[in-house]
Amino acid sequence: MKRLVSWNVNGIRACVNKGFTDWVKKESPDILCLQEIKALEEQFPKEVLELSEYNIYINSAEKKGYSGVAVFTKEEPLKCYDEIGIEKFDKEGRTLILEFKNDFVVINGYFPNGQRDHNRVPFKLEYYARILEIYNEYKAQGKDVIITGDFNTAHHPIDLANPKSNKNSTGFLVNEREWLDHYKNAGMIDCLRFFEPETAGIYSWWTYRGDCRERNIGWRIDYFMANNEMKDKLLSCQHLPEVMGSDHCPIRLEIQ
Repeated sequence: MKRLVSWNVNGIRACVNKGFTDWVKKESPDILCLQEIKALEEQFPKEVLELSEYNIYINSAEKKGYSGVAVFTKEEPLKCYDEIGIEKFDKEGRTLILEFKNDFVVINGYFPNGQRDHNRVPFKLEYYARILEIYNEYKAQGKDVIITGDFNTAHHPIDLANPKSNKNSTGFLVNEREWLDHYKNAGMIDCLRFFEPETAGIYSWWTYRGDCRERNIGWRIDYFMANNEMKDKLLSCQHLPEVMGSDHCPIRLEIQ
């Protein structure tokens, strides 16, 4: 069994101050994908870089204190890529792609936020399109692919507490949600919904305002997506809202 965990930590340095390293040791995922690390490698807390079980890969944004992703993996990958071939995305440190033995690929993505004024929605949708292209390239090679990360979109009304009042908010716009339809139509499984197709109230992000986490007024915008051929290898997918340290909670996928 392999345990994969994904978490938008909203700043690795801040998260470490809230118990991140102890949590990693206790959870002990085989692969840990982080988004929004907001740090260069040299700014990572020493205690994180000293997690000796792990091979650590970091892709930081050029802009300091912004974006960035990291992957911690017990098994060393055959290859790791930190570029998707489009400079405007690559300089924001949004992606890490790891190729493992047995034709298994993990894509860790920090999908752009469309911004309150929708200014960055086209940018966001272009990133969705490029990740789908990469997925299709791997699928054509017969590989199993898991895409994880902060997708910054709630797919269906069940995936956020207030769908009616957010129909014109980025993260729940029709054209953003359509991209998750495209992913499903390309043969991807939304792993959480594979196990919990109709369970409401499962969220992964809550605004810090108004005690929303305590009241569970949130959004499900963090995902594990796997190709359909992996269906029989999926064992469980869970959210871990009890784990604090960020405005997002970790999500966990267990596979055979």
